[in-house]
Amino acid sequence: MTMKEMCAYVDQKRKADAIHHRTTVTKGDFCKPFTEKEHKKVKTRSKGSSSKGRKYAHTKLWTYHNSGVSFKTNTKKVR
Repeated sequence: MTMKEMCAYVDQKRKADAIHHRTTVTKGDFCKPFTEKEHKKVKTRSKGSSSKGRKYAHTKLWTYHNSGVSFKTNTKKVR
């Protein structure tokens, strides 16, 4: 086989596979996108960075800013 014959064969094979897939899997119809009603029913989760940010804001953020601060109080010994 020459290169041109091989390219033509591959194109025909891909078209035949697509037709076969369309008739067997999708029952002859093209795939349709979701309707608006179906799209609203689908729930997707986000990556979840909100809880990580909350934990950072409650712990490491304040320890970083308070690390250079030292509090001295007057402590007198009472007899």
